[in-house]
Amino acid sequence: MKNSIINVLRRVWTKIHEDERGLTTLEYVIAAGIILVVLAAAILAWNNGLAQKIGDLIKQLLGG
Repeated sequence: MKNSIINVLRRVWTKIHEDERGLTTLEYVIAAGIILVVLAAAILAWNNGLAQKIGDLIKQLLGG
C-alpha cells in the first residue's frame, strides 16, 4: 500500500515537471494571488489613512 502511494506521487511529480505549460500556469496563478493580496492591503491601508484624515478635518471644522 505504501509503495503504491509513493509510486503514484512520484508519477504525479514527474508529470507536473514534464509539462512546462502547467507549471507556468501555476506560477502565474500564484503570482496573481500575491499581487492581489498586496494590492488589497495597500488599498485598505490607504483607505484607513484617508478616513482618519477626513475625521480630523471634520473635527477641525466643528471646532474640536
